[in-house]
Amino acid sequence: DTATGTPLVLYFEALSRGPDDKARLTWMRKQFEKLGIQLVVRPTDYNRFREKMLKGTGQIYMWGWNADYPDPENFLFLLYGPNSKVEAQGENASNYRSEAFDALFLRMKDMQNSDARLAIIDDMLAIARRDAPWAWGFHPKNFELQHAWLHNVKPNLMANNTLKYQRIDPLLREQRRVLWNPPVIWPVGLLLVALIALVALGIAVYRRRERGAAL
Repeated sequence: DTATGTPLVLYFEALSRGPDDKARLTWMRKQFEKLGIQLVVRPTDYNRFREKMLKGTGQIYMWGWNADYPDPENFLFLLYGPNSKVEAQGENASNYRSEAFDALFLRMKDMQNSDARLAIIDDMLAIARRDAPWAWGFHPKNFELQHAWLHNVKPNLMANNTLKYQRIDPLLREQRRVLWNPPVIWPVGLLLVALIALVALGIAVYRRRERGAAL
C-alpha cells in the first residue's frame, strides 16, 4: 500500500507438514519478500483444503495432478473454463476462464498430432502465460537412489503402476550382497578370548581358596 507503506499480504494454503516441506515454505516466503509481498502460510488438513477449493476461498495453493498419459490435453484441460472447481466441481482448481483459451481447447483436444495442433497449443500456452492463473517457472526436482540390480525403474510423474515393470537381477544382487556383507568373525574370537580369560580367572580363584583352606 503506497499510502501506509504496508506490504501486500497473500495467503498460501499449505498441506505440507514435514521438515522438508517447512524448508520449502520458508524459501517461498523469502522469494515473496523479495517482491515486497508478505506470504502467510495457512496449514490445513486435506478435507479442509478441498472444502476451500470447492468454495473458491483458497488464495494460493499447490495441488498435484496425476498425468496418466503424456499429452498436452491432459494438462491444458486443467485450465478449461467449464471444468471450474467452484462452478462444476471439475479439475480447474484455479477457476480460470478465458473465451479465447476455451475455444482453442475445444479445437485442439480431439485433433491428431500435427503442426496445426502444435500451433494451437502454442497459442493456448501464450494466453495462459499472459493471464498467469498458475505460477510458471517453478520446477521442483526429486532425487532417487536405486541398486544396480534393480532394472526398468525410471521415475516419472505419468503413472503409479510401474511396479509390475520392475525386474531384479538375482545373480548380481547376490554378488553385491556377498561383497558388501562379508562375515565379521572377530567378535566371535573376542568372545572366546574373554570366555577363556574368565574360566582361567575362575580356576585361579578356586585354587587360591583351596590352598587357603588346606593351611
